Amino acid sequence: MKAMFAPLPCFALSTPLLRALSFLVLTMVLAAEGFISPLQAQPSSPPALPAIDFSHAGYGGGGVPLPAVPAVLQVRPTGHDDTRLLQAALDQVARLPVQPNGFRGALQLAAGRFLVSGQLLLRADGVVLRGSGNQATTLVATGQDRRSLLQVGHPQAPEPGTAVNILDKTVPAGSRTFPLEHLQGLRPGDRVIITRPSTKAWITSLGMDTLKGTFADLQFHWPAGSRNLVWDRTIETIDPATRQITVDAPITTALEPRFGAGTVAKITAHAPLQRIGIENLVLESEFSAQNPKDEEHAWFAISLDQVQDAWVRGITARRFVSSAVRVGPRGRRITVEDCRSEQPVSEVGGYRRHSFLVEGQQVLVQRCTANAGFNDFAIGFTAAGPNVFLNCTATNALGPSGSFESWASGVLYENVRVEGAGLRLTYDLARAQAGGWTVANSVVWNCTAQDILTQGAPDAPVVAVTSPAPLYSRQLAARLGPKAAALVQIREPADAATPETFLKEFTTQDLPAVSEPAEQAKAAAPLQIVNGRFVVGTKTLWGGAVNDAWWLGQTSPENALDAGLSITRYVPGRVGPGLTEDLPALAKRVVAQGTPFYQSGPAIWYDRRRDDHSIVERPDANVWAAFYELPWARSGQGKAWDGLSLYDVRTYNPWYFARTREFARLSDQEGLVLYHHLYNNHNLLETASHWVDFPWRPVNNLNQTGLPEPPPLEPRNRIHVANQFYDVTNPQLRELHRAYIFHVLDQLGAFQNIIFGLSFQYSGPVAFQRFFQETVAEWERKNNRQVRLVLDTSKGVTDAILADPELARQVAVIDMRYWHYLPDGTLWAPEGGKNRAFREMHPKEFGDPTTPEQVYRQVREYHAQYPDKAIVAWHSGAGPVPALMAGGAQVLLRNPTAGHGQGRTVDRHPLDLFVQQHLAETLMQMQPQDGVLAHGAQNWLLADQHQGTMLLSSLAGPEILFSQKLPKNRYTGLWFNPQTGETQPAAVPARLRKGTKLPKPTHDHWLLLLKAGSSF
Repeated sequence: MKAMFAPLPCFALSTPLLRALSFLVLTMVLAAEGFISPLQAQPSSPPALPAIDFSHAGYGGGGVPLPAVPAVLQVRPTGHDDTRLLQAALDQVARLPVQPNGFRGALQLAAGRFLVSGQLLLRADGVVLRGSGNQATTLVATGQDRRSLLQVGHPQAPEPGTAVNILDKTVPAGSRTFPLEHLQGLRPGDRVIITRPSTKAWITSLGMDTLKGTFADLQFHWPAGSRNLVWDRTIETIDPATRQITVDAPITTALEPRFGAGTVAKITAHAPLQRIGIENLVLESEFSAQNPKDEEHAWFAISLDQVQDAWVRGITARRFVSSAVRVGPRGRRITVEDCRSEQPVSEVGGYRRHSFLVEGQQVLVQRCTANAGFNDFAIGFTAAGPNVFLNCTATNALGPSGSFESWASGVLYENVRVEGAGLRLTYDLARAQAGGWTVANSVVWNCTAQDILTQGAPDAPVVAVTSPAPLYSRQLAARLGPKAAALVQIREPADAATPETFLKEFTTQDLPAVSEPAEQAKAAAPLQIVNGRFVVGTKTLWGGAVNDAWWLGQTSPENALDAGLSITRYVPGRVGPGLTEDLPALAKRVVAQGTPFYQSGPAIWYDRRRDDHSIVERPDANVWAAFYELPWARSGQGKAWDGLSLYDVRTYNPWYFARTREFARLSDQEGLVLYHHLYNNHNLLETASHWVDFPWRPVNNLNQTGLPEPPPLEPRNRIHVANQFYDVTNPQLRELHRAYIFHVLDQLGAFQNIIFGLSFQYSGPVAFQRFFQETVAEWERKNNRQVRLVLDTSKGVTDAILADPELARQVAVIDMRYWHYLPDGTLWAPEGGKNRAFREMHPKEFGDPTTPEQVYRQVREYHAQYPDKAIVAWHSGAGPVPALMAGGAQVLLRNPTAGHGQGRTVDRHPLDLFVQQHLAETLMQMQPQDGVLAHGAQNWLLADQHQGTMLLSSLAGPEILFSQKLPKNRYTGLWFNPQTGETQPAAVPARLRKGTKLPKPTHDHWLLLLKAGSSF
């Protein structure tokens, strides 16, 4: 019996016959030893037990006892915010040398309550954080930020070198040996990344790109590359003769040539941190006692990622939103033991109350308990495994434990008891993200629950087994000997603290001096509008725009950007492009790519289940991330249409406004223009799905709004409630709108580069635009401060506002995207207040494409009438040059109705770089001039007051003909082709007189930049 699991490597045999024979032998052994019943052992229906050695899960790769690390420093609570004190003490330990045992030492916290308003970071190898006494030390996460109280691991993911292909041969699940194309640069001891690609062929074989339904391709289908499995491993041996490497732990899904096989790459930078422990602490989160489902507080007690050989033991976590412990995708060889999650405070729904969440690999969660969780022992998205939940108990469970999202691979649930709910490792389209095949090559062993559901994809079995014998410890004994299993069961005493008399104390006197971070110190000059151009410092802003996504989203880092960017989209526990954005990184990226304009505002719904555009009430709160947070707060009472609690539109979402405030600050700092719209008109018009989850719909809030309920549905489930929503004669609505406008300005009105708009796509009545501006003026008088407004609405409403001097004074930007002249010179201008969306008033979204001449005419007319206001125009198929030449400040080249899709592609035109390089310091002084060039309908001129710098545009023809002489001698010229971005020097005569003809490089559209006495 000692070697019972020794035959497991036989599953690595390549032929189907040998694998079938190996399975039969293993089944007979299991039956003989009592692991499965005789019925299960029958050849007619044997359990397809996956060939995974789960004993590799845990600290040190499994079978290694957790170390007892001596304390080297202690800290006592001050009774005030201890964030800085604790972080400085951790940093002090992190600066100590690594001892022969691999550790720097432990920071011991004295008994008492430490208040932590921020986040504590463990970012160095060999550091342990430990409480004193019998869990007498408590860390309290204060404040409202959605964070992890303790964050463990390297701040960056491991960086791989050149990938080496695994040879054209199937490598079965459970294997540790791989044949490679070559072994160049690889050595024993190297850390490597093994990647199994999620190819289109593999996804099709699983049926995960064929599901039907409204927007099924955006909801249910797996994009290629979105479910890659990534294993972090260490090379143990290399066989040069066969070009094979053997790594320290098995893979958990087969690498098959027909599905892209896989690659191995050496880690070249940002290797995971090692040997970090957290132990013997009580962790608590503050919350609002007025809201029993408050979520505006710490979501995670402990998060670990980009770390290996770490542990968490003896921790009690109370009143967090989501997890006591979350292990991220690159967390490896981690043990979580003897921990408890209790009294969670949150909504009871998707992505909440995941008491112990594992998304990593080789993680052992043992002897842990949870109460009142929704998915207490959760295995997450593409968790690479092998991972083990062992001897764990969930009490008062509010939802089933198990897998969710997609393709967690190689997980063992052994002796897990879920009281009050089920245990599910199965195909599932109802739980978070409609994951489909949520798990592969996994086992439920001796577990009890209300129901146990298992289903694996073809060739990736998921089985449930009842047996009198254990599995994990038997595998561990088979691999390392019988003593190994006994060693990992040894528990440290509850009071493992070092006596305080032997420890040096770190106090507030040891804190380093506070210095302002460089990031905070750097700030651009405030935004100005000079002669109708946006100016920051000495430079005119010109370029593309980034529009916040307001529906769709993904939790897969590989394809999250397909849904675009959003500063208020939230993916719990996941930070990065397309997920929960790293706002400083986003602001720098926006600047670097030359897109200085950013548009933000509310999304159309919170829960991604509504992406199917249905209008049904959701039966449960299994909401799907990514979550589009809205400005209004949940009340914690009742049930809204999406299954979460009702909104209170008199109170506001602090996370939404904190994020927007932070990005407004970054916009000031980095020199961006931030448009912020208070409402999204899309909620109120067209399909009823836009309205059914909207917080202001009566069934979704506890307020008295006077709005109609049930919704006034029209044929084909259409709805039009804009005029009702914007009805300022309704006293309840009027006061709610006024309070909301005041709150937005209270939160954001102090920033200098922000421009406020009433509503994206506002097609409502002029009365509400007037009310909005009058309310803004009231706020301005009260706060002795002025803010900038954009008119982003119909032509009729725009002209009516601009005709009123007091209202016109507030307007800084005129956005004309919703009307233009057609090629024949007639005006296309849908009316406001018609209770219709702009695109409903024309068969095409923004009228027919028009000509450059008509775009020039439109912008020139408004620029001439309102020279102090920035003019923004839709390109209407004519490109950006006409609006630039007519005095416009910004040209929109992206579909203004799009709610997503601007993540991977940049709103960039060849003209942008030309303007940024050659005109940034002079464009604000350049105005359209007539009469200098012949054929003025197609030849336009921008010039400064003295005609020292001029930009000429010629749409067609062989030459540019001057109708007047220019005042300067010796202009230097540069031709620019706006279609291609090509530049070439221009041969310019010494004098440009009336009648001078300048030959163009071709008959195409060219710009000519002239500078007096300058060279390029």
